[in-house]
Amino acid sequence: LLFIAAKWCIIGRYKEGRYPIFGAYYLRWWMVNQLQELLGAGILERNLSLYYRLLGARIGAGVKISKDTALSEFDLLFIESDVALDNATVRPFAMDTRGCFTLRRIQIGENSCVCAKSIIAGGAILPASTCVAPLSSSHELCDARPENRRHCRPLRALPPLWLKVL
Repeated sequence: LLFIAAKWCIIGRYKEGRYPIFGAYYLRWWMVNQLQELLGAGILERNLSLYYRLLGARIGAGVKISKDTALSEFDLLFIESDVALDNATVRPFAMDTRGCFTLRRIQIGENSCVCAKSIIAGGAILPASTCVAPLSSSHELCDARPENRRHCRPLRALPPLWLKVL
């Protein structure tokens, strides 16, 4: 909970745009990222959807986020209902060659899934029912196929308790 309060005090709401490296906005952005690494989700680790909503992300109902998924610049994330994120990176941040960084909005359509080790970059718009394959990115959406859904671990049924004990 401490990180949530710190994020709102230090940077407020993230805004789309291009910002100079080592400017005031960069310094606040960097500080929030360092605090996120240091403090993490804390007691909200079991309910990551609520955690990211409190940080400013728009997250629909039934969204499943694995604990290994990396989300940042939360106010620029629009995740519709029934999306599954499995150990992926969803990041609106990008560097450019002119000494600036950009923040761009990301929208993930309903009933989509992003498999392990995939990256969704700033400016990406994933249509509804898009299934990004493992080790892929939002730049390769032409390869997104419904068959990739079977690789997304949050969508798999949990094993029975007796099997977990073994």
